[in-house]
Amino acid sequence: MTTPATPAADSAAIGDLSLGQRLRHRLAFWAHRLRGRDYPMTVRLFGQPVTLIVTAGRELHRAAAVSYEGDFLGRLLAHIQPGDTFFDVGANIGLVSVLVAAQPHGRTATIHAFEPEPRNHAQLERNLAANRLAPRAHAHAVALAREEGTAALFVRGSAGEGRHSLVAKKGATGSIAVPLTTMTAFCARHDTRPDVLKIDVEGAEGDVLAGMAGLLETHHPREIFMEIHNKGGEDRMPDGTLIDDWLATRGYTRVWERARGTGRHRHYR
Repeated sequence: MTTPATPAADSAAIGDLSLGQRLRHRLAFWAHRLRGRDYPMTVRLFGQPVTLIVTAGRELHRAAAVSYEGDFLGRLLAHIQPGDTFFDVGANIGLVSVLVAAQPHGRTATIHAFEPEPRNHAQLERNLAANRLAPRAHAHAVALAREEGTAALFVRGSAGEGRHSLVAKKGATGSIAVPLTTMTAFCARHDTRPDVLKIDVEGAEGDVLAGMAGLLETHHPREIFMEIHNKGGEDRMPDGTLIDDWLATRGYTRVWERARGTGRHRHYR
């Protein structure tokens, strides 16, 4: 199999905004905010125009500078194929889902984006709508986990914050109850199967994988992209097995890894 080339990860190729562009967008954001309106920010990222409905400075920052995880995103986008089903697990406000949908090979993809935090989920829905992704993109206000039920989500920061966690309390300003399901149960319920997975769940990576064990008995996603965090499971499954070892017994190999802050970005296939 020929591996698609990964787009260059320099900030210009990715679409990081210049200082002047950032200033103009920030001024426009505050002008809209003073009028009591949200700011529809359209930028060109990875060669394609995308729109984000900006309600907080954190969201503005994410759209202005994506090169800090450009290698990871570029690699993920390069492995999307026409007609794929993409699962965005830990979708936040939907930037990755929107980027996938905007790419030429992603324009026929079906997208399921999972985000249990209510403010982020509301923004996720608005961003999918702003990019006219209905009916092929779906936002789900649920966390994928190792079992169905409810759990406390430890919340920190404002809208657009990506550090809410089911497993790490440090820095949290409170907690809310969120619904849980497993990937196996979700796929059975919705009669769908992912071809490509992105998992970014602030330390609960092992729980998400454990919840797809039943699915892996009959279906193997082609690509798994994951951020490993130094919190919660810390690169281990709930039973203590290393994530690499657990995936290896199910036919996956880690083909790429990059450090990202105190964590790591990985690609398995």
